[in-house]
Amino acid sequence: MTIGILGGTGAFGRALGVRLARLGEHVLLGSRSPHDEFVSNEQAAREGELVFLAVPAQGVVSTARDLAGVLAEKVLVSVASPVVFRDGRPTVEAAETSLAEQAAAAVPDARVVAGFHTVAAGALLAERPIDEDVLICGDDQAAKEAVAELAERIVSGRAIDAGRLEAARWLEALTAVLLNINRNYRCQAGIRITGL
Repeated sequence: MTIGILGGTGAFGRALGVRLARLGEHVLLGSRSPHDEFVSNEQAAREGELVFLAVPAQGVVSTARDLAGVLAEKVLVSVASPVVFRDGRPTVEAAETSLAEQAAAAVPDARVVAGFHTVAAGALLAERPIDEDVLICGDDQAAKEAVAELAERIVSGRAIDAGRLEAARWLEALTAVLLNINRNYRCQAGIRITGL
C-alpha cells in the first residue's frame, strides 16, 4: 500500500514516515515545497491509497480544500491538534468543531478518520515498541477499520474506536493534556485504555 503524508516535513509527519517505512510501507512524504525525498502534497495525496493530513493546525482546512479533488473517496487521517502555548504552557484553542470535522467539511467526499493525537513524534522515531493505544474516531466504519489495522502495526497496544467524528473535539485536546504531563514529569507519556 502507498501511504501519503501531507506535511511530511513536519516533526510528526516525518517521524510517522520513518516508522511506516520500517514496517515496509511505501511512503510519500508531501511538502508545499518539494525537494530531495519530499514530493508535492498534491502528489502524495493523489498517489496515496491512505493519506495522513499532518500539516499544522492552521493549514488543515486550506490544505484539505486545495486537494479536495484528489482526496475524494480516499481515507484521510486527520492527526492535527489546535495546540497553542500560553505563558509557555500548552493549551487548546476552543472551537465549535474539531480540525478533523473542518477537514471533512472541506473535502466532503473523503472518508475522514481522526486519530494518533496522543502518539508523539519522538515515540515514532524511537527504535522500540510504542507501548500505547491509538484512539480513533470517524463516521465511516470501513475507513476506521483500515486505520485501526495500520495503527495496530505502529503501536504495540490497540486501536480503540472512540466513536463518531465529532469525538475528535476531545481527542484533539488530549494532545495538550499529554504535553503538560510530559513537561511536568519529564517523560514521554502515552495513553492506554483499561477494562476492555
